Amino acid sequence: MANGHVASRGPRRTSPVPGPSACMDRPTSARGVTLLRKADDLLSGAAGADNPAERFRLAYLAALRGAGAVVAAAEMRSGVVRRPVTRNAWALMARADDSFAVWADYFADRSATRAAIEAGVVRAVGVEEAGSFYDEVGHFLHDVEGYLHADAETEVGVGG
Repeated sequence: MANGHVASRGPRRTSPVPGPSACMDRPTSARGVTLLRKADDLLSGAAGADNPAERFRLAYLAALRGAGAVVAAAEMRSGVVRRPVTRNAWALMARADDSFAVWADYFADRSATRAAIEAGVVRAVGVEEAGSFYDEVGHFLHDVEGYLHADAETEVGVGG
């Protein structure tokens, strides 16, 4: 568990998708906030997608932006911007903060589905799978929002 964050980050199956971001007006990584906003926009687009494959694809892209927000916030916390040895978003996110490792594994396991969709495979994902994945991305973005919110609390000296 890095930086004292909750170690239970990862896919869930019970709570509804979170609403709009509550931490967007607080000081934090500007790049992280921008990426989280883009992720929220992509997830909104996924909600209105007319087929399961497009819903899955847009939700996956939203998760990628969320991973970028985690990496940006972690870089801001450490004060060190590292040139990555990999371009794999899931590996970068897991390295940036190990409390996101479960999420990284979850999304990495679905990379082949995204690739199949983008390659035009007709039956890459069903309605239920796309819906479940969409819900999980919503949970993930909620965790990312909390992570950015923790940045904001640290910056403004909450509790001190």
